[in-house]
Amino acid sequence: MSNTESSNIQLELSLLNNGLDFILKGIDELFDDDYVMREYSSAVDIGTSSYKYGVLNLFSGFLLLLKERLYRHMPELIFKGTLKDIRNKLSSEKIPNTVDLDEALEKLEIGPRFVFSERNVKLIRYVQDVRNKFEHYTISVNKYELWSNLSKFLELIDKFLVEELHINIENSPEALELQEKIHTIDSVWQRTQQERRSQFDLEIQDRIEDRIEEFNTSRDRAMQELKTESYSSNGADKLLRNCPDCYEQTMIVYDDFIGICSNPECGSGHALTECLRCDELTPGYPWQEKFCDSCSNWIDEQ
Repeated sequence: MSNTESSNIQLELSLLNNGLDFILKGIDELFDDDYVMREYSSAVDIGTSSYKYGVLNLFSGFLLLLKERLYRHMPELIFKGTLKDIRNKLSSEKIPNTVDLDEALEKLEIGPRFVFSERNVKLIRYVQDVRNKFEHYTISVNKYELWSNLSKFLELIDKFLVEELHINIENSPEALELQEKIHTIDSVWQRTQQERRSQFDLEIQDRIEDRIEEFNTSRDRAMQELKTESYSSNGADKLLRNCPDCYEQTMIVYDDFIGICSNPECGSGHALTECLRCDELTPGYPWQEKFCDSCSNWIDEQ
């Protein structure tokens, strides 16, 4: 058999190229040829299957990149166990299992002395949790939150490629393709998000104005219902938020993610979003990462 025939039969894929291939496949699940989210009108419109295989592929590829970093430091580090056990198994031609995420992060810290920031570890754990739920059992997740975290995860992957793997893109077509995709995705995403936010601003303002008019028409009934509810929830402080305009604790949640100030001298309306720490609704748009006043005060005191 000639060398050419032998190379055609033999399947070979390095850790790095295997990881890059998984990540590219994950991107293909979530984006169309123009790097716009597949079937895009919002994060809600991406199909469950696309999210599923996008997450599975992105996470698998990321883990392989971590193993590539370990391999470059010391090839044995990609396997589970102590160096002595690993070398004994390899010398007897037994291939040990490779590390999972936990052991990869631990060995990265001990060997190459690389540590992800606490914020990035939280992001990685989030993607891992979603991946596990997709693969092993049922899942229920907010699509906006998932999409936002996947976008950040791609940025983390791009940074790891450049800073830790020092990819020579001239000699790695796969890495070049991946970096071009990630950078294009980011620019398209920023533009598309701005367009969506502008449209959302118009839509939410129309809804807020309608709810303010509705509230003013039935103010007495709405306030009586609020008072009744406050008794059952041990106080109005559980139901009233601080109004960003008059600074009084007079804003009520009048509709899904809409707050209206019940102070007659103010009467302003605001979009609401969930607090990052306690999930309480607080003034802000869905794409904003915000803390409510109570959590902001708690953070300042730490």
